[in-house]
Amino acid sequence: MAAAPAWVRCATAPGRQGRPNVLFLMTDEQHYRSLSITGNPYIRTPHIDRIAREGVLFTNATCVTPYCSPSRASIITGLYPHTHGILTNVSPRRTTQKPLPHDAFPNTECTLHAQGYAMGHRGKWHLGDKGAFPCYESLGYVGKGGEYHKLLEERLPRTQFADDKDPGRYLRRPVKKIEAIRRGWQKFHDVPNNRVAYIATIGRTVVPPELLPETQITNQVLELIDRHSDRRFMITASWSPPHDLWVTPEPYYSMVPRAKVELPGTTDLPPWDRRGPTKRLGDIMGPEGIKEYAAIYHGMVKYIDDQVGRVLKRLDDLGLADNTLVLFTTDHGDMVGAHGCIGKSITSFFDDLVRIPLVMRLPGRIKPGTVVSQPVSQIDFMPTILDYLGLPIPPKIHGRSMRPLVEGKQVAWRDYAFCQRANRLRMLRTARWKYTIDLRGSILALYDLSKDPHEDKNLARDPAHAADVRRMHARLLEVMRADGDPMAAKLPADPLA
Repeated sequence: MAAAPAWVRCATAPGRQGRPNVLFLMTDEQHYRSLSITGNPYIRTPHIDRIAREGVLFTNATCVTPYCSPSRASIITGLYPHTHGILTNVSPRRTTQKPLPHDAFPNTECTLHAQGYAMGHRGKWHLGDKGAFPCYESLGYVGKGGEYHKLLEERLPRTQFADDKDPGRYLRRPVKKIEAIRRGWQKFHDVPNNRVAYIATIGRTVVPPELLPETQITNQVLELIDRHSDRRFMITASWSPPHDLWVTPEPYYSMVPRAKVELPGTTDLPPWDRRGPTKRLGDIMGPEGIKEYAAIYHGMVKYIDDQVGRVLKRLDDLGLADNTLVLFTTDHGDMVGAHGCIGKSITSFFDDLVRIPLVMRLPGRIKPGTVVSQPVSQIDFMPTILDYLGLPIPPKIHGRSMRPLVEGKQVAWRDYAFCQRANRLRMLRTARWKYTIDLRGSILALYDLSKDPHEDKNLARDPAHAADVRRMHARLLEVMRADGDPMAAKLPADPLA
């Protein structure tokens, strides 16, 4: 495991207003270009954009892995998954991955709790029982027990939809589907041993915006801010959209004209990507179904932006904005129709999956309109938060504080992004090249991002690029060894041998 340089460990003293609050806003499975400030041509996201305009936009941020739980563990520990041990999703009914113990590694949650911060987390946790962390309560996605479903039943009883026999529901209520989706839903459900057939439920939900789970999460976050407005706090709002199910109500459902949706990238993917549910569902749904999903996806992003706006307004109304560090991000991306794919369950490390939106604001300490183009990662979030709070940064973590980059200081910084998938796949991305290899030797990929931004042509077996493959492989091994990745000893010295 790489120790942070000395300058990183020396956290900056608190500002004149004392240590700031922290408001951590995140989604699940959000594409890095889904914001209007990063180039979304379909919708406007003024509230998330506001964080960037009043603070900093990171244009080259990546996740550590395109899985939910490992990314979330890296966010709070500053460690890569190969070290903190959360390699796949924590899901007792579907995987054997054990939860992240609260005392296994230093983390932002317990550190701030020990410093007297009022702690609150609402929404998706995905690291086990949230209450196992002493700073949090044991809460589900929308709170305690069946309170949300009781509310939904009172306001929108299921009995009023008793005559609707269309399969594929959301919150046990109908989802209105176009014909292409309806046909595809049945075909996808007919696929043998399909453990994720539910993701084919795509369409317009009858549940109105004010009754959606995420609206309730926002309500809970607003209550937390009100409750702790007179003391230092770290409050997290963790919304699931635009993760599946891809369903949304009006007015969000109709915001994006389907005819305007573009589907970039070749649909002729490598063998290792053709087998996954993401490509299979795209093939079954066809262009019409994929555009329907992509349009709904962007509508969901717009809905989340509205929730962000509600939270930012509460900070303004309470006079807390000037001393609150606000960070918005996600755990990983989504294909959003690229290469004919629906979702994120695909083997390759396409930029659509590994690049993520990241914006941050702290008035008086982050210059408005700042843009950071250096490669940053989720491992850098924890030390950055601690740095802005004037708290010591643990020495034996992989991440580094991004504050020097935000302040425009000339510091040595990594020129690559590293990603992994469990104990099998590793990826290294530089400004020009993206290189991927797996432990079994069945996957080898090299893309020239300067000429092929959609990653359509794999150059790994092209003799003309053998030297590039070997150079990127050597660089990957160097990075893995420096960071204590045990898989480095298992990879071949020559990937082309």
